[in-house]
Amino acid sequence: MLEEKHIPKFYWAEAVRTTIYLQNRTSVNGGVSPHELYFGKKPKLGHMRVFGSITYMHGLKEKRRKLDAKVEKCILVGYTDDQKGYKCYNPRMKQV
Repeated sequence: MLEEKHIPKFYWAEAVRTTIYLQNRTSVNGGVSPHELYFGKKPKLGHMRVFGSITYMHGLKEKRRKLDAKVEKCILVGYTDDQKGYKCYNPRMKQV
């Protein structure tokens, strides 16, 4: 989880996108979700994780040397629309 009381400005765009992603996949008051109305089937929710939680991203073998770490500590900031996976912010490299 984020240690700060407020979300830093560079997280806001991802926070809004994640909120919309979650709202489209969850129903309100036991109704039907927008995702279910559009696609005709219930969305899978098993991949959902807590926004701002610590994650460990596996580094590509081609981009690391023999003694470099295989994973990097990152922060979960959302979900991708076009592929299976998560969007993570890498504080060391300062990029999503």
